[in-house]
Amino acid sequence: MAKILSLRLNYKGKFLDYAKEGKEIKKNFTIGSNKFLQWQILDPSFPDKHMFIQQKGGEYVMQMLPGNQLSVEKGGNAVDSNYLKQNNLLSGNELVLKHDLKGTLTLSPDWSIEFEYREPWVAILTAEEKQIVAQYARRAKPDEVSRFNRMILWLVLLLAIVFSIIFELFLKPEYKYEDTVVGKLQTLQAEAQRVQADASLRTSNFVQQEAPPQEATEDDTPQQGTPGATGPRGSAALDAAFAGGFDATATGVAPQLKIVTVVQGFSARRPGAGGGGGGTGSGGAAGGGAGAGSSFNASSAPNFADIGAAVTKGPSTGLYTQRPEGATGINVIGDASKVAPSGKSWGDLVEQERVRRDYERRGVVKLREGVIEGLSEEQVAVQTSLRDQVQNRQSQITQAYREANLRQTASFTITLFIRSNGSLRESMVVPAGAYPESFVARVKSIVDSWRFNVTGEAQYTFTVRLRPN
Repeated sequence: MAKILSLRLNYKGKFLDYAKEGKEIKKNFTIGSNKFLQWQILDPSFPDKHMFIQQKGGEYVMQMLPGNQLSVEKGGNAVDSNYLKQNNLLSGNELVLKHDLKGTLTLSPDWSIEFEYREPWVAILTAEEKQIVAQYARRAKPDEVSRFNRMILWLVLLLAIVFSIIFELFLKPEYKYEDTVVGKLQTLQAEAQRVQADASLRTSNFVQQEAPPQEATEDDTPQQGTPGATGPRGSAALDAAFAGGFDATATGVAPQLKIVTVVQGFSARRPGAGGGGGGTGSGGAAGGGAGAGSSFNASSAPNFADIGAAVTKGPSTGLYTQRPEGATGINVIGDASKVAPSGKSWGDLVEQERVRRDYERRGVVKLREGVIEGLSEEQVAVQTSLRDQVQNRQSQITQAYREANLRQTASFTITLFIRSNGSLRESMVVPAGAYPESFVARVKSIVDSWRFNVTGEAQYTFTVRLRPN
């Protein structure tokens, strides 16, 4: 029978648990101080998750951490690290687990892991162990309280079934389709009444009121045929307007408006009108409330106020010596036209969108910093590896931030589209604020120069926050 890889976890020299190939060990096996892992190493110096066993090229490779002590035997003879390196078994912190190798990896003074290839075995119980299993494998007899509760539950269930049968057979009313739908429809049609609006013509009860008598002056004399005249012709036009008719002879020159824009608004003066407050200017109406008795003359020449004074005299404003509190702003040093827009990716947006859609179409898993929900163990291991590699390279962005001498907090959301060989196919650098274009371009050039240690394509998103010293 073929041998399988077997791992044995020990704590202070005492056996804790086994891990076998094909059961616990499949393509990879992860250990760490995380409480959700099968093998939890309770040591403050041990990482949260560590890819301990990984399958590469049909063979298992053991990943060691710095400071681990390794002792290996090959064919029953102890070998050192030089022998392993000469035979291409040990490279850096990776040990290829051949079938004729076995040994012990000491993780800390209290924790150690033994590894070797062994034939599958089945535990055979002794007669005493079989007797113990037979004794405790049966259900315990229920006590009086459990039996009473069980009887009550069965009784309630039986009564519910009986009541349902009686209701369906004898108590449930019989509904007929004709009584519920057709009958109600016929009743509604019989009771329906047609409502028709009274469209008879009604005459207007408008009564013209005469304007109060005023002293006539030479300028106030209404001209014949103007809309503001109070003579017979003007009254006829007014009557025709209220009665729904139109008097073609009651037309005049359209009023002209003069508008002047000032700092806070505009000033308008209608020709021949007063100040709108009921004054009696030349040909002016009696304020904004002039009615049928208005003496407005449409043919009179325009009479505007002093527009020059409105233009040359600005509004009176006061200055404040106290600085406003609670206001926020962005301090940008340099040319404001060279500021990169906030929330927009920098670079070739068309190419970035094409790469993003390509990764999405081919089902490349989206990994995000700090989010492990819905990810498999292998994907979590890839995310952890990318997080550590990115954190080791973020000092380059910090150095560029210091060289830019920005006096503001800077933040970026960066998405990396990584090829299987570790190089970047594209990156999306999105600033969360208005920063100089030179600084944003520098950040993107730094990110595009990164290379990663990966085994396949990956899409990873993380956030960078920078604060002035």
